[in-house]
Amino acid sequence: MLKSFYTAILYALENIRTNFFHTLLSVVGITIGVAALIIILSMIDGMEDYAEDQISSTTSVKVVEISSVTTHSVDGVPLPKEAPVLLTDQIHEDLLSGITVPYKTYRVSELAMQVSFEDQQMGALVYYADIGYAEYYSQVQGDPLFDESRREEDRQTAVISTVLAERIGGDLYEPYDIIGKKLDIDNASYSIIGIVEGLSQNPEILLPIHNTPAEELQNHPPYIVIEAGSVEDVPAVKNSVQEWRESSPYTDDDIRIFSQDFRVDQANQGFMLFRIIMGLIVGISVIVGGIGVMNVLLISVTQRTKEIGVRKAVGSRKKDIYVQFLSESMVISLFGTLVGVVLGIVVSIAVSPIVHQIIEVPFRPAFSLVTIASITFFSLFIGILFGTFPAYKASQLSPIDALRRE
Repeated sequence: MLKSFYTAILYALENIRTNFFHTLLSVVGITIGVAALIIILSMIDGMEDYAEDQISSTTSVKVVEISSVTTHSVDGVPLPKEAPVLLTDQIHEDLLSGITVPYKTYRVSELAMQVSFEDQQMGALVYYADIGYAEYYSQVQGDPLFDESRREEDRQTAVISTVLAERIGGDLYEPYDIIGKKLDIDNASYSIIGIVEGLSQNPEILLPIHNTPAEELQNHPPYIVIEAGSVEDVPAVKNSVQEWRESSPYTDDDIRIFSQDFRVDQANQGFMLFRIIMGLIVGISVIVGGIGVMNVLLISVTQRTKEIGVRKAVGSRKKDIYVQFLSESMVISLFGTLVGVVLGIVVSIAVSPIVHQIIEVPFRPAFSLVTIASITFFSLFIGILFGTFPAYKASQLSPIDALRRE
C-alpha cells in the first residue's frame, strides 16, 4: 500500500512538472491564501505578545494579594469592622508553607501621614514593611533598614526616598547629610539611617513592620503580597493560598485573596476571538484555491482520458487511478502551502518595521509552530477534499469509452 502510494506521488510530481503552467494558477491561489493566513495570524500573535507585555508592565499580573476584609455589609451599606483580622508575621509564614513554585513576598501597611523634620511640615507615604518589601528599593546612601544585629536594640529607625531627602534637605543640607538626623512621624522620633531610590515620585518613608505596635497595625491592617516567578505560576500560588485559608479558621469574609491574572486571560480571549474571525475570513481564500485545484484536476481528467483508458486496459485498478489523482491534488496543495508559508513569513518580517514607524511601538510579528502546522494541515485537507471528486471521476471511467475518446 505504501509503495503504491509512493509511486503515485512520484507520478503526480512528474505530471505536475510536465504541465507546470497548467497548474500554476491553482498553486498561486493556495499560496496567496496560506500567505495571507500566515501574515494575519502572525500579526495577531505579535499583538497578543505586545498586549501581554503592556499589561505586565502596567499591572501586577504576577501578584497574588492577601488582605484583611475591613468592612461588612449591613442592608447593602458597607460599614467598617470593629476588629478585622490582623495579618501577622506568623500568618504570613503559614500561608507560604504550601507554595512550591518560585516566588517573592512581603508584608506591608501603607498610609499617608504628615511628618516633620526640624521646623518643616510635609506629607509623605509611610510604609510599615518587612525585608521582602525593602528589596524592591535600591540603596543610595547609608545603612539598610533591616539588620538582624539591631533588630531589637535600635527600634526607631527609618529609611527615606531620594524625593523626600531632597525635599527636607532643601538649601541647608545635601541629601546624604540628613542621615543620622531625626524625623518625627506621628509624635514619634525616628533616626534616618539610609536613603533609597523610591518606587514612585512621591516622598516615601520605610519603617520596619516588626517594630510597629499592634494597635497601629490594627488601625491600618497590613496586606501580604506574593509575586510568582511567572504568570503561569500565579494559579498555583493562588490555589495554595486558598487551600491554606480553607484549612484555617478564617473565611472569605475575613481574608480576601485577589490576583490580576484574569486581565491576561481577558486579553487572550479577545485575541483568540479576533484570530478565529480573521482566520475564517482569510481562510476563504484557501478554499478558493482548493476550488482551483479541483478545476485543474477536472480539466486534467478530460485531457488525460485516453491515458487513463490505457492504464486501465493494462491492469490498473480503480483504486490506482483514484490514488494517482488524489496524490496530485495533495502535492499541488502541499507545494502551494510551503511557498505560501515562506512568502507569509517574509512579508510579515518586511511589514514589521513599517508598522513600527507608523505607530511607534516595539511591535513585531510572532510565529508559532502550532499556527504554521495548523495552516499546513488545513491546506492539505482542502487539497484532499477538492481532489476527491476529480479522482473519483477519473477512477470511474470505462477503459473502452476512454480509449475511444480522442
